[in-house]
Amino acid sequence: MSALSLNETEALARKAARGAGLPWGLAEETGKAVRWLALRRLPSLALLADHLEANDGRAYAALAPEDEAGVWRAPSGRLCPLVVGCALLDRRHDLAGGRTVETGPVAHPLLLLPAVARAVDEAPLGLAWEGVELWVGPEGLFVAGDALTAAASPWSRCGPAPAGPPSARSLPVGDGPVPVDEATLARLAALALRTCVPASEASRKGAGAASGDND
Repeated sequence: MSALSLNETEALARKAARGAGLPWGLAEETGKAVRWLALRRLPSLALLADHLEANDGRAYAALAPEDEAGVWRAPSGRLCPLVVGCALLDRRHDLAGGRTVETGPVAHPLLLLPAVARAVDEAPLGLAWEGVELWVGPEGLFVAGDALTAAASPWSRCGPAPAGPPSARSLPVGDGPVPVDEATLARLAALALRTCVPASEASRKGAGAASGDND
């Protein structure tokens, strides 16, 4: 078992997301989302590794939401929660105004939660998927249900939450390093390595001093 700082956790998630083919902007948002989950000791890096490997090589457009009669769905059949999260942030004012967003099948729905938390203004928001209900607002984060690490849900729903937190367990913010098992670290590192430029004759020619410095 290894341990990463929050900065290292965010950087690894960002590079792995980019290595898996997500655009840089979305990769940046992925890093922030994983950091948010890790800070609350929620499953983050292992869940991200599962998600990125499942979608490796798939076109971005196939995972993005399309509105079908008021329900967001993906052309591929299963939405990417990272993409949906960015779309929710783009509509944060609609959520604050009382709008509810419903989706069809979505992969790894816990990855939606950081975006919902960032979309909170003064009023709390609720997020639910099959087997889980969450309440997030100024008073903290509360959860009912145990399917937090579900690989997929046939639906999800985000919208205004009740005025007070539900009678469910509260999830506090933690501190200290983020534990990560070696297998997960290796999986994410392999994806992150794709962002590096392979060595070539041209790159080697530019290495080292151009001339002697012993004058």
